[in-house]
Amino acid sequence: MSLDPETLRGLSLPLVEQTYTERDVILHALSVGFGPDETDARELDFVYEKELAVAPSFALTVCHRSIATLELGIDYRKVVHASQALALHAPLPAQGTLMCSSRVTGVWDLGEHKGALLEIERRLHEKRSDRLVATTRMGALCRGDGGFGGEPPPPRKSMPNSAAPDQVFRWQSSPGQAALYRLQGDTNPLHIDPERARLAGFERPILHGLATFGATVRAILAVVLGYAATRLEVIEGRFTAPFFPGETLQVEIWRNGPALQFQARAVERDVLVIRDGMACIAE
Repeated sequence: MSLDPETLRGLSLPLVEQTYTERDVILHALSVGFGPDETDARELDFVYEKELAVAPSFALTVCHRSIATLELGIDYRKVVHASQALALHAPLPAQGTLMCSSRVTGVWDLGEHKGALLEIERRLHEKRSDRLVATTRMGALCRGDGGFGGEPPPPRKSMPNSAAPDQVFRWQSSPGQAALYRLQGDTNPLHIDPERARLAGFERPILHGLATFGATVRAILAVVLGYAATRLEVIEGRFTAPFFPGETLQVEIWRNGPALQFQARAVERDVLVIRDGMACIAE
């Protein structure tokens, strides 16, 4: 069975409901680098239930459902996270029940040897009020499924940054970072099993793209927003290289009023792992 673009286009995925607690919110925060910090007490708010603040990136992990559970003609062994976008419409509650509707919003052909690109949109609503709290868009690169004769993706909007960044944030990940992050539900063996990582073409297990993205969200909260999580309205970026547990992530930020541009690099290899990052913040 091969990828069928006509079946995929506009495909709605099964509705997902999840009830979560403060413990889930805290686990997510810890897994993307938040924690008690002697230099900034505001970090504590994201990992202590006394006055718990919810990291915006938590919206990317709740109601998780892998498309790998569906027979779509995709070689899931070769799928990697290509891009991520998050729009926040209302504050995320520290506990509650969310409903998630998902659909495939794009299927593009990169060529036989480059793969196919899928875009999946998720909409998260509070079950009790039906209030829309977040919309996400994920790009998935299906490296073994190109060459089906489909349309190429629209041109990317590159964001060149020739000037020195206005702000820089560094985070030292731990060798066990992926083992911690997968406790939230993304148990893809690519992130924990050395043999599965090698079969997928990586020298060792890589960190989840959403963990790298979540650490980048934390960086923006720390150096731009003073940890005011509700001021972040939109954030998106494109994954361009794997990030390995134990490496140092450096987030470089350029400011232009309520608009931000950013990129993130693995310091030890001097490789950009997120490019063309954009965020909008409330003034």
